[in-house]
Amino acid sequence: MKFFMGILLAVALVVMAFCMAATHFKKHNLKRLIQIMLSIAILIVFNYEIVLFLKNEQGNLLAHSVYFIATDWMLYYMLQFSIEYSGSNFDQFVKRKLMLLLLFADGVSLLLNTKFCHLFRLHPVTRYHGEHFYAMETTPFFYVHYCIIIMLVTFCLTSLFYRAFHMPRFYRTKYLTIAIIMVIIVIANIFSFKQAIDFSIIGYALEGIALYQCVLIFTPQRLLQKTLMVISQDMPVGLIVLDIEGEVLYSNCLARDLLNADSPLSNKHGVPFREWCREQYFSKAENTTQDYTFYRHAEKTILNIQFEILRDARGKLQGGYFVIYDRTEEINKMQEERFLATHDSLTGLYNKNQFCRKTRDYIDNHQDETLLIVCSNIKDFKMINDLFGDKAGDLILKSSADMVKSPENNALVYGRLSNDIFALLIRKVDFNEDRFASRMQEVSPAGMETEISYPLINYIGIYEITDPTVPVSVMCDRAKLAISKIKGDYHKRTAHYDEELRENIRCETELIRDFNNAIDQKQLKMYLQPQVSSDGRMLGAEALVRWEHPVKGLIPPAQFLPVFEKNGLISDVDKYMWETACAQLRDWKEQGREDLYISVNISPRDFYLLNIYQIFTELVEKYEINPRNLKLEITETAIIMDFDRQMELISKLRSYGFSVEMDDFGSGNSSLNLLKDIYVDVLKIDMVFLQAAQDEERSRKILRMIISLSKQLGMPVITEGVETIEQLRFLDQMGCDMFQGYYFARPMPVEQFERLYFEQSR
Repeated sequence: MKFFMGILLAVALVVMAFCMAATHFKKHNLKRLIQIMLSIAILIVFNYEIVLFLKNEQGNLLAHSVYFIATDWMLYYMLQFSIEYSGSNFDQFVKRKLMLLLLFADGVSLLLNTKFCHLFRLHPVTRYHGEHFYAMETTPFFYVHYCIIIMLVTFCLTSLFYRAFHMPRFYRTKYLTIAIIMVIIVIANIFSFKQAIDFSIIGYALEGIALYQCVLIFTPQRLLQKTLMVISQDMPVGLIVLDIEGEVLYSNCLARDLLNADSPLSNKHGVPFREWCREQYFSKAENTTQDYTFYRHAEKTILNIQFEILRDARGKLQGGYFVIYDRTEEINKMQEERFLATHDSLTGLYNKNQFCRKTRDYIDNHQDETLLIVCSNIKDFKMINDLFGDKAGDLILKSSADMVKSPENNALVYGRLSNDIFALLIRKVDFNEDRFASRMQEVSPAGMETEISYPLINYIGIYEITDPTVPVSVMCDRAKLAISKIKGDYHKRTAHYDEELRENIRCETELIRDFNNAIDQKQLKMYLQPQVSSDGRMLGAEALVRWEHPVKGLIPPAQFLPVFEKNGLISDVDKYMWETACAQLRDWKEQGREDLYISVNISPRDFYLLNIYQIFTELVEKYEINPRNLKLEITETAIIMDFDRQMELISKLRSYGFSVEMDDFGSGNSSLNLLKDIYVDVLKIDMVFLQAAQDEERSRKILRMIISLSKQLGMPVITEGVETIEQLRFLDQMGCDMFQGYYFARPMPVEQFERLYFEQSR
């Protein structure tokens, strides 16, 4: 029996020594504790080898004492381990300093036992067919040591069992293994520690090995498999695992949808996806990643498929797997974005940039051909949208697009340049002007949910490309400019860009180019046209701009103001004139002439481009003038465009002290409703109201009524454009308060105005 036990303990020592060496290479926060407990377990087993074969009684007595001391410390470190390993708060109930004191005291007592035998003594016995052993005989004091052992074991088991039954079952095994081995050690020790052979020693070896295995080696395989299964099921990609025969071993949710037997994917040759995977598995010699196109009925699916081959250490094929990412939506979105970058989303035609690019490519490659840029523009399309709604407007635009891209036009390139403007590039020899114009008039508002019928007119502008170096966008602008010649004409539908238009463009370009110098060099001059009472008494003047060009001489305002109105420069002109007028009023104030005012014009565009209120209030503060001396003329057109907003602005200006005039009343869209709602200081009537009338007497009656009504509303009336004594007398009889026109004076430079009227006042 001694030999068998010795061999068994020797094997245990070798295994524990291996575990001890392997622990050195592990990374774990409990590594140090495992090393200590393995060392103590090795000491216990090795010491018991000595006990088995040592025949000296005194030496055997010392070996037993060392054995008991080692078990004390083995259990102490087991308690430390169980607390840290289980993560419990059991250490709150354990006074470690007291326990260490007990262990040291017990260790000293056990060592002294070799001399005094106050705990236990040994006596020789014969067992197992005559083999000699030493049996242990204990004294009552031994049970103090035994109580310490029982206390440590109780604490360890309590901590381990508590943790085991509060953990997921995947982890329960390792806690229970350590605890059960400890229980076995206790039971074996109870029944055999006084016997010839203490079989509990084997338990200490097993505990050391179990600690190493459970803490540093153990992996909850079921948890790992379940976790991997859950993760793979929730992956945003498909996963298909094939065995060595190419059969599907595993597939997650997304992959199963691709393999669906009821409606599986198939490639363009009709091969089902499952079969396709087998073919790829056997035909691929290396790992690949590639996009593939599959179909489910008529629906196209684009998959990015990564194929990986699995081989063992010797290169033998073990299987393979596919990682599948559905790129259908991504690629469709990319294609849509690419399409929208070059095409109009509503009509599907090229957008302006792409039309210009494609047209440029064609022109550069066919310079021997005579080509035309043809633009179409629907008359009053904005009004159509307002009347019938955007849905009807879209239907008209689609109908126009269908006409533009009709094969009958023989267009080389076509596109939608902007809202209702379409363009074509076409060979001159292929273009039939009348037929194209007639076809474009066939654009139908079909589908408009209304009983109102509205005549659709498509104007056509044509530009012949004579200089291929001109940018295509400029060519399109020239074709659109040709349309401007016939807009409003119900008889003409087509117009060509010609020399007259070219000359107009050149003149406009020069005016715009020279504008900055005009401001900087003070070429823009303020002219004043007097405003007088019926007896000729000077009341004030209207400020009018004149351009005294150093080369071209005096440029009429009718020549440059429409150009600046169109491109927005009119606001710079107006701001310059307002400041000039304020500076002039300050000069008159210093001369004691605060009885005169200057009226300045506010263009309709200014309301959208400038902060009118801020500019005028800052000007009167800067030049320290009375705001009543700066009259502000606002056209009725500007008021009608945004009535509520403009009326709020007029109210603020009047509250500040400005006198606000409504200019050109009678030349636009005047109405009694407007006269009822508007609050201004002066109503300014244009004599065009009479001149343009077919029935002059009828117009006179209306004018008399307007003057009477405005006076009843507390608004003085000034009439401009008075050229004859007859007009003056007629207006005076009607009750008109103030007059302005060539009958009194033409617009004149400030110096002439001062010379003429200031001298008269003296």
